[in-house]
Amino acid sequence: MKSLLLLSLLLAAADARAALRIVATVPELADITRRVGGDLVKVDGLARGPEDIHQVVMKPSFVTKLNRADAVVYLGLTVEHTFLTGLLGVARNDKLMSDPVKQCAGPGCIDCSEGVPVLERPESLSRAEGEIHPLGNPHYNMSPENGPVIAGNIARRLSEIDPSHAADYGRNLKAYLAELEPKLAEWRKRAAALKGVKAVSYHKDVVYLGRFTGIEFVDTLELKPGVAPTPSHLARVIQKMKDQGVKLVVREQHFEPKTCDWVAAQAGAKVAVIGVMANAFPGTETFIKFSEHNLDALLEAGGNR
Repeated sequence: MKSLLLLSLLLAAADARAALRIVATVPELADITRRVGGDLVKVDGLARGPEDIHQVVMKPSFVTKLNRADAVVYLGLTVEHTFLTGLLGVARNDKLMSDPVKQCAGPGCIDCSEGVPVLERPESLSRAEGEIHPLGNPHYNMSPENGPVIAGNIARRLSEIDPSHAADYGRNLKAYLAELEPKLAEWRKRAAALKGVKAVSYHKDVVYLGRFTGIEFVDTLELKPGVAPTPSHLARVIQKMKDQGVKLVVREQHFEPKTCDWVAAQAGAKVAVIGVMANAFPGTETFIKFSEHNLDALLEAGGNR
């Protein structure tokens, strides 16, 4: 009996050692990686969700996680450049090397932006234009329709890193898509009520969400990406909202509410508060729950729920 117990413990320990150690930069990527990887992966996250993805505070524990990781799953398009690139440089993991453009270079890098139709590629890289992402708008995770692309990239790269379990990753991907795709069909039907609705957002990060919902974003409250609004700019935005009948202000959860609430009051609009990452709100820790929360918020503020 003792020998059987010892054997079971040894097998369990072997299975634990065999699991790929994965680091995901944001909660929705951690969620999808767990779904696609199943018991074959152990996933640690970096960003918690409520914070600004451009201002994630680096912690010493992040370096340890990346030093020991077999792979890192990230959004790419330079959205994590303020923390991931520097962390990889310090972590000194040959599988995950720091790269100034790609952010990560090496056999363990899983860039989830591959195959995503990138929007808003800048014509100018001048710093005078604010915080510009040279490869295009990186907030594609805010569109539910990019979920299958993200999951497919993770499954493909896990299969390349761990080819002996490629069939398992394929089965897990199929199971996840069987859950996600009916939700996508449902969300597309619900989002039809938002088609043609005009809105302003605080930051320039909603283009993919706008394409999915049909919302037309006509301006931002920020003067330029990453540049705080000025009184004269807000006055122009409010006048534009009145002239065009804009009744929706979209505030990303990590921005302070005062400015958005004041602009909405001046223009006779409502405010929808959304997340730019999963876990920005309680109960939104998965990609599906994150996507559903944002759609619910837009429909409720838009008066079409």
